[in-house]
Amino acid sequence: MRLALLVLVAGCDWSLHRMQEQPRCGVDRTLFGEPCNRELPDGVVAWQSELPPAPKPTRALVERGRDRFQRMCAPCHGVLGDGDSDVARAMTLRRPPPLVDATVTGFDDARILRAITDGYGMMPSYAQAVSNTDRYAVLYYLRVLQHRDAALDELTAEQRQEAVQWLR
Repeated sequence: MRLALLVLVAGCDWSLHRMQEQPRCGVDRTLFGEPCNRELPDGVVAWQSELPPAPKPTRALVERGRDRFQRMCAPCHGVLGDGDSDVARAMTLRRPPPLVDATVTGFDDARILRAITDGYGMMPSYAQAVSNTDRYAVLYYLRVLQHRDAALDELTAEQRQEAVQWLR
């Protein structure tokens, strides 16, 4: 019995069955260009391909983003977004990525907002817990964190303009 169970478990590829990695039906009811063959249950919202309108970045919104980041993101991603936290150190399978590394810094805003909304890997979805405005607030604060150690002359003109805006 134990041998049969071990063989069954060893033959499974659990990563293929993770809900976060499953294809999703778009708002146009297509999946990879083909019509979806299933109806969504009542009360379920289809994956949104369009982002909600972005609020104007202000210092108050960045401060709100810092508060939300410290409450919801820092326990795993670290207070500085560097992936150094007690929770991250305790994770043995997959640690949360540092959000200030070049890879994540290169993500466009839409990708980060989707990760906050839908979750990613072991990260849960925050669609119900965080409003659209707060998601943008966290994004704006994260962008500030990502540029905190860069000298102004190392930044592009656009990044420099953003950094100076937050300093006002």
